[in-house]
Amino acid sequence: MRDFVPKRVFSLLDKKPHEEIYEICITLKDIHGAVSDTAKVLSDAHINLRTSILFDAVEKKGIGYWTSFIDLSKATMTIKETEEKLRKLDVVQNVEIIKPQPLPYDVIHFPVMHCESIATIMPVELFGSLFDEIEKILTPSGFEAVFYNAGKKSGAFITRLFKQRYDLEGESLILALSQATKAIGWGQIEDFNVDEKGKGNVKVRMCFEALLRGFRKEKVCHWTRGFLAGFLGAVKGKSLEAVELKCMANGDEACEFEIKSG
Repeated sequence: MRDFVPKRVFSLLDKKPHEEIYEICITLKDIHGAVSDTAKVLSDAHINLRTSILFDAVEKKGIGYWTSFIDLSKATMTIKETEEKLRKLDVVQNVEIIKPQPLPYDVIHFPVMHCESIATIMPVELFGSLFDEIEKILTPSGFEAVFYNAGKKSGAFITRLFKQRYDLEGESLILALSQATKAIGWGQIEDFNVDEKGKGNVKVRMCFEALLRGFRKEKVCHWTRGFLAGFLGAVKGKSLEAVELKCMANGDEACEFEIKSG
C-alpha cells in the first residue's frame, strides 16, 4: 500500500503572515495553450500561485474556470495592471479578482459540487461534536442502531447510483467504492477480501468515524459498517450484515469489518 498523499480542499488557504493574498478566477476558452498563456502573465509579474483549481464550466460548454489563491507580496504589477493584461489575452473571457477578508476563504464559487450533486465540506471536529450530541440524546445503543441502519440505506443507495449513472456491475462496483471513499475523505480501503456470497473482511485506513470520535473503549464506526453491509448487499443481491472487529478509535492501526449473511 502506497503512502498517503494528502489533498487540500480548495476552500480555505493556510496564509503566511507576510503574504498579500487575493483570489483570482479567470474564465478561459477551452483551447490549447489557454492555461500556459495566463500563467505566463502571472509569472512575469512575480505573482506567486499558492494553490489553484481548474474545471469545466457546468452551465456552459467551451469554457472553464481557473481559480487561484495568489500572493502579491513580491509582485511587480498591481492588481489592476494584472487584470488589464489578462483581459487582453484572446483565451480569456473574464477575470474576477477579490481580496477575501477577514479570512482567505474561497469567496467566488458556490455551491460546492461533487460530480452532479451539491455537496458540503465539514471538518471532522464539527462532525465529532454533532455525533457526540446525537449520542447523548439516543443513548449509545440507540445511536449505534440508528447510524448502522442509516449506513445500510446509504450504502444501498450508492450501489444503485453507481449502477444507474455509470452502468457498473460486479467487481467494478467494488473498485468504484474504493475510489470514492478515498476521493471524498471517508477512508482508504486497504484490503477487500469478500467472496461471491458476500462473506469476508474489509479493512479501512483512516476511517472518518474513528478519526472524529477520538479514543474510546468501544467500536465506533457504526455508519461505516452499515454502509459496507448495505453496499455489498446491493452488489451481491443478498441481505448482509457487518461487524467491526478492529477500530482506530481503540488504538488499532486500521478499522476492520467482518461481512456476513444477514
